[in-house]
Amino acid sequence: MTNGAQDEYQRANTAALRLLTLCDRSKKDLRERLLRKDYPVEVVERVIQRLESMGYLDDERFAVKFAMDAVRRKNAGPAVVRYGLQQKGIERRIIDETVGKVFQENEEREVAKRALKRRLKISVQKPEDRKGKIKRLSDFLRRKGFSYDIIKAAIGEIEDDI
Repeated sequence: MTNGAQDEYQRANTAALRLLTLCDRSKKDLRERLLRKDYPVEVVERVIQRLESMGYLDDERFAVKFAMDAVRRKNAGPAVVRYGLQQKGIERRIIDETVGKVFQENEEREVAKRALKRRLKISVQKPEDRKGKIKRLSDFLRRKGFSYDIIKAAIGEIEDDI
């Protein structure tokens, strides 16, 4: 390897490490960010392989952290988590495992109930008919990525609060 190529590799490696110190990233995200900084594709791929072999870059670990954060902070359902991971370039196998693992630990219905309770707390208490309010809450959970069965169960459990 020539001196110029070695220097390019060192700069790309330093940039990658700097990005990883800010937050965990997927391989796709790190690759795109380094390419936007105009590092050659071959150099970027070498850096990614090295960081992966050292354990600094791990899509499985990233997927679990991303999913847990989405559930904890945003009360996201499985469909939203799945979509977010797809956008981050995570493989389908890892997505399936992660969603299964995260929603096994955090029962999906409990996450939906937390989302509803938070929504009820935030929403301004307008004089609104019960049916309209239930539809609005149902639509809210659908946008959060929950299935019809979970939505129905979660709304049924907090129906007295509505």
